Amino acid sequence: MMNRRKTMKLQTMMILLVIAVVFISIAIIIPFVASWMTRNIENEAKTNVMNVAELVAHSNEVVDALEQKNTSVISSYVTMQLKNLELVDYIIVADNQGVRYSHPNPQMIGKTFEGGDEDRVVRLGETYVSEATGTLGRSLRAFAPVYNDKNQEIGFVSVGTLIERIESAKHQAAFYIILIGFGGLFAGSVGAFLLANHIKKILLGLEPDEITKLYHEKTGILDAIHEGLVAIDREGRITLMNDSALQILGFDKEKMKNQVIGQNIEEVLPNTRMMNILSTKKAEFDDEQKLWDTVIVTNRIPILDRGQVIGVIASFRDKTEVRKMAEELTGVKKLAWSLRAQNHEFMNRLHTIAGLIQLEEYEEALDFISDVARIRTEVSHILTTQIKDSSISALLLAKYSKAEECRVKLVIDEDSRLNQLPEGMNCQDLGSVIGNLIENSLDEVKNDGTGRIDIRIAEENNHLNIRVKDNGGGISPEIGDRIFNQGFSTKKGQRGSGLFIVKRIIEECRGTIGFTSENGVQWDIAIPMERGERI
Repeated sequence: MMNRRKTMKLQTMMILLVIAVVFISIAIIIPFVASWMTRNIENEAKTNVMNVAELVAHSNEVVDALEQKNTSVISSYVTMQLKNLELVDYIIVADNQGVRYSHPNPQMIGKTFEGGDEDRVVRLGETYVSEATGTLGRSLRAFAPVYNDKNQEIGFVSVGTLIERIESAKHQAAFYIILIGFGGLFAGSVGAFLLANHIKKILLGLEPDEITKLYHEKTGILDAIHEGLVAIDREGRITLMNDSALQILGFDKEKMKNQVIGQNIEEVLPNTRMMNILSTKKAEFDDEQKLWDTVIVTNRIPILDRGQVIGVIASFRDKTEVRKMAEELTGVKKLAWSLRAQNHEFMNRLHTIAGLIQLEEYEEALDFISDVARIRTEVSHILTTQIKDSSISALLLAKYSKAEECRVKLVIDEDSRLNQLPEGMNCQDLGSVIGNLIENSLDEVKNDGTGRIDIRIAEENNHLNIRVKDNGGGISPEIGDRIFNQGFSTKKGQRGSGLFIVKRIIEECRGTIGFTSENGVQWDIAIPMERGERI
């Protein structure tokens, strides 16, 4: 089996790439700079020797001494000038016959000028620069004619710099350029290392193949989950909205998926309250919210980076779907509990009948059986003929059985009627309202046989009126204004969401809920049958 080739790390790749770019750049630039510097040094040397030659040629002291053929004066003048000049190795003053009147080597004074490049200055009186080999070696030298007061050429001046010295200056300049290049390469290497480390921190230490893998995993997760996901940045712009979110909110997935990205969340989904999380930095969980005609259950969580909020992500599900799932998950449990309660109740009554028969109280046994049959028949009649919604009938029957097991008398008003649900309310909503109120009453009444709960459901005056009354301990005035607050409960271990949910459902259906607390608690609910009508 072949070993998989190890991939180079991003940090190493970036360092090598930046160093290579810097090296190539320096390698390209150095020859051009070196060429420019050498040409500049040579041109500077030519200009320098030419300026010195013209300066000496126009010196009155040199002109007078050359006319008088005074070698000592010319030598002294030249020696003094050489002390103050750079890149000048010699100054030679000669007459038209080429006889020298100054020279770095005193033994050469009085001898004929050598090199062969002085012909133009002697014959034509030109000023120029040439390169030739003289007694001091090969040099770059400038020639300038010397004229007397009568404008007659009486000699010339040659100022030279040895080629060896110019080459040395060129080599020194090239050395400095190379040194600077290596300095730039070192600085580039350090910068590449720092840049690679900085980028690695930004990428959380991940390599490119790991980032690619995470991207594909994220895409797969977003496609797999059925919850809607919406993410925004710190400016409120949408950075993510998956297909489930578009479907739940009723958007066209094909048209809107790419259009919503980058838009402000308030323009696409008003009143999402995601912008509040940017300022509060606090997550919100299991919050019910209505967007257009869709009621959702949403979680909103801030996205933090080093303690700073850089965005918000919200996940949500259609409340209807959540309720369906809850019904499916709890339906079997409710059925089993209801059967257990009925079985328990049935066994107790069988024991009672058996005891009466053993005592030979046959008349009382018959009366007991008749009473049980009559009560059960009355309850069954109300639930099957007057309560048309089977879900509500099943709920009331289950609560009736539970109350009997708890030795609480649950009375369903014989005038109760439910032919249809209010507009905008489904059986899950109504079941949640009735179930929570009955459960609260069961917790409040005594289970010693004296507890009683009365229920009445009726359609009157275009409203669905619900009344649940118990003979429990009631609600104290101190907590009366807090019982509908989410999280408030007088029972240990309870989350305090029941009455909060009840009130929200009723308000969404534009209804009202109130209570009185006298010899127990009486809940009165009124819900308009039509949404356009408000109480």
